[in-house]
Amino acid sequence: MRLRDSGHTVEELTDRLADMKAQIRDWEDEFGVESPNQIRGTLTDESLDADEEDHRREIAREWEHLQRRIEIVGFAIREWDFLTPTNDRTRRL
Repeated sequence: MRLRDSGHTVEELTDRLADMKAQIRDWEDEFGVESPNQIRGTLTDESLDADEEDHRREIAREWEHLQRRIEIVGFAIREWDFLTPTNDRTRRL
């Protein structure tokens, strides 16, 4: 409901969804992994310095956050018409 009431259009949410999915695909390609836990597994690489380890941990956290957001935004897009207030639906009829 908050996404619908935030003033975003369904098109904007669809674009945001595509951006989030693209970011995850970029991390998959960059690190050769398929999940946040797999990127955490790369921390065993002894050639990584502390900054790179911190960077990878942050990416894993952000990845998990994006996965949750993808679910929420995807639901809002799928249910957009249902989430539209009844009086708005009546005006469109």
